[in-house]
Amino acid sequence: MDDSTALAALDDLARLVRRASQELDRAIATCLGESSAARWHVLTAVAGAEGLSMSQLVDATLLNAATLTRLIDAMIADNLVLRKVDETDRRRVLVFPTRRGLLTRKVMDQTLTASGLTEIANSTSTKTLATLVDRIASTEPAPL
Repeated sequence: MDDSTALAALDDLARLVRRASQELDRAIATCLGESSAARWHVLTAVAGAEGLSMSQLVDATLLNAATLTRLIDAMIADNLVLRKVDETDRRRVLVFPTRRGLLTRKVMDQTLTASGLTEIANSTSTKTLATLVDRIASTEPAPL
């Protein structure tokens, strides 16, 4: 494979992975009757934690900080999450689910399970994709 073919294949792979992510989030949002899957991602992240900082939520949801801040503000207005100052580090703010948020997540999870979308996650394709992502993450670029 020459360099131009390899570069074209790399470009195709990058677009394909991005498209797969977008299509999966679109399918989740459509199933949930939401405009995006981001609320579900946030509720899933905070449901299993003892409060997450905004930077931890950025890592967990892969949303940029500005988008996440607007989303958290809207979720607070809808009584799905709440912010509290971290008792050990007063400079940090943690996000916690409310009871309503936990119930909403439970309903979302049941809806997604009933839709059959969860079957995609249990496929061999998911394991192959996870292996590919790990391989990409561990590849160090050659110095220029």
